[in-house]
Amino acid sequence: MANSDNVIRAGLTPKLRDIPNLVSGLTYNASLPTKHVVNSKRFSDGVSILYDPPIPEFSVVQVVLDDRGEKETHRPIKGPSLTIVTKGAGVVSWAGERLEVRKGDVFFVGADIGVGFECGQDGKLTMYRAFVEA
Repeated sequence: MANSDNVIRAGLTPKLRDIPNLVSGLTYNASLPTKHVVNSKRFSDGVSILYDPPIPEFSVVQVVLDDRGEKETHRPIKGPSLTIVTKGAGVVSWAGERLEVRKGDVFFVGADIGVGFECGQDGKLTMYRAFVEA
């Protein structure tokens, strides 16, 4: 269902419920909870942390810059990405361009583009970048 806008309803709605189709699409493979734990690892040579769940649809990189002027760069990624700024302010740069960002901003990074991040005057810049390696 991750790649679909379609929904198979099973209840809690007055709309059509297709329970047989829902049940046929379910899997019942028991596994240890550790199978579903998303381990983190360093994404770049800097401070970014990669969270790579065991699914092909997406991965997430956390960028936390604590000091004014602190910088981080990300290698080009073979697919598009969306980044949301959850704390602070700073500058995003790519191919000679600069974009000032702050808490609440969301921005798109195209495929195969290296990007740099710089913490703003207040310090404490936190962002999450969701991407797919196409």
